[in-house]
Amino acid sequence: MGDIMQEHQSYKLNRIDEPDQTDLITVIVACYNIEAYIKRCIDSITAQTYKNLEILITDDGSTDSSGDICDQLASEDTRIKVFHTDNHGLGLARDYAMDRANGVFITFVDGDDYIEPRMYEEMMAAMRAFDSDIVVSGYRRVYEQTRDMTVRESGTSSNCDLDNETDNAGIAGGYITDLALMDSQELLRALVEEDEKYEVQNCAWNKLYKKSLVDDADKLRFPEGLYEDIVYTTKLLNRASKGVVICDKLYNYIIDRSGSIMNQGVKWDILTHQIPAYRKRDQVLCQAGYRELAYTHQYMVYKKLLLLYTQVRRTHDPDKKAKMSALYDVIIGAKNNYKNIYSCRIADPHQELRMKLFLKNTILYNAFMAVNDTLIIPVKVWINKMIK
Repeated sequence: MGDIMQEHQSYKLNRIDEPDQTDLITVIVACYNIEAYIKRCIDSITAQTYKNLEILITDDGSTDSSGDICDQLASEDTRIKVFHTDNHGLGLARDYAMDRANGVFITFVDGDDYIEPRMYEEMMAAMRAFDSDIVVSGYRRVYEQTRDMTVRESGTSSNCDLDNETDNAGIAGGYITDLALMDSQELLRALVEEDEKYEVQNCAWNKLYKKSLVDDADKLRFPEGLYEDIVYTTKLLNRASKGVVICDKLYNYIIDRSGSIMNQGVKWDILTHQIPAYRKRDQVLCQAGYRELAYTHQYMVYKKLLLLYTQVRRTHDPDKKAKMSALYDVIIGAKNNYKNIYSCRIADPHQELRMKLFLKNTILYNAFMAVNDTLIIPVKVWINKMIK
């Protein structure tokens, strides 16, 4: 495994005419108190050029008008079915719909996000072209500006211009995109190393895959709690024989919605939920025989934890000392596998220097970071401006 990687630039994926859209796709949307967003989300799904969809919405105990909006949308499109449940969280809301899905393929959309009209047609075209188990698409990070939903976009590409009607309609009967064919190990490597070109990511929502991957004798479902995507996605990719990662940015991800879990600063959840999820991922990787990938993953995690430690130190958080102490207790765990972690293939000597300073003396580390912030980084920025 790990040797089928095939990269294709400007690859043409053929359009799928409606009579040939024979495979049912189940699109699952979890919805909780997002009345300002849910209609846009569902409208973007019903507007897909791939029409053979089953749209399952789990209203996870919303206390606003989200559930009513979903019911109204369902009355207007027979492909939509709404489930109203008590509030159990995102993972279990997705699981509820998964257990009722009829599609050959399955995918997810978060209820405050929206997707491009060609998303599932293009992904299905890639699925068929390479006979793959899973297809992963690129995505845009969308920032809110005003309450009237005006946004600015980050990370757009020439293949994904929203104002380009030719692109949205397809080019000469097809879609042109850069893509890569990978096996499970390569998919996991792109995930763990956070490849910037082939954005596999932890998230559930930029992936379309055969439902059989998660519905075999050992059913794969989301765990209860926060950061549920971390372990689920790792197990999912390990089950795939091969997958296609396309670079077109077909999913629009709202990253700074007011009230969003992802927009609430440095929270205890990182220590109580995210770090344990990362440890479970290490276990999954090791059990799958990818111990080197587990070390690479640990390298990436410790890199983030050092940055998080510095971020907390800069704040006026009333729990600042407690959080720094808790983070310290996690970070010193790097001693246990230090040699393996900092000899992984993407290890950066500068990151190792930071970890050495931290493990030797946190006062030295904090002083180094202060100099880096106030002197080194500004000088680098100034030099780059002068060069340009």
